[in-house]
Amino acid sequence: MRALFLYPLNALIQSQRERLHAWTARFDDGIRFCLYNGNTDEKAPKHERDTAPNQVIDRETLRASPSPILVTNATMLEYMLVRQVDSPILEISRQQQSLRWIVLDEAHTYVGSQAAEISLLLRRVVQSFGRQSEQIRFIAT
Repeated sequence: MRALFLYPLNALIQSQRERLHAWTARFDDGIRFCLYNGNTDEKAPKHERDTAPNQVIDRETLRASPSPILVTNATMLEYMLVRQVDSPILEISRQQQSLRWIVLDEAHTYVGSQAAEISLLLRRVVQSFGRQSEQIRFIAT
C-alpha cells in the first residue's frame, strides 16, 4: 500500500470510485485501488473481480495483494490494525516499506477529542506500517 485516503463517510468513499477508475483504468492492474469499508465483500465471485482489474473489490484479494491505493474510513482502518485476519495487509506493506502518502479528507471536521483520536490513529498507522512520520507525506483536504 502506497497511499492511504481517509474519508469520514462511506458515501464519500463511494463517490471516489468513478474518479479512481478514470485515473487508473488505462494501467489495467498496474495501479490498483480498493474502496475498503463495511460494505466490502469478503470474497467476490471471480467474474466480478475480473471486470475491473484496476480495483480490488473484496477483502480476500486485498489481504493477498494489497492495492497501492486504499480508500477507507477511520473505523475500518482501526479494524485493519487490530484484526488478525487483516494482518497480511500490514505485513506485506511493511516488508515493502511502501506507505508514502496519507490523505485526510474533510480535515476541518476533526476537532476536540475526535481530532485527538484521529491523531493517535495516524500515529499507530505509521508505526504499524514500519515507517517514520518523516517518511510519509500527510495531506489534509
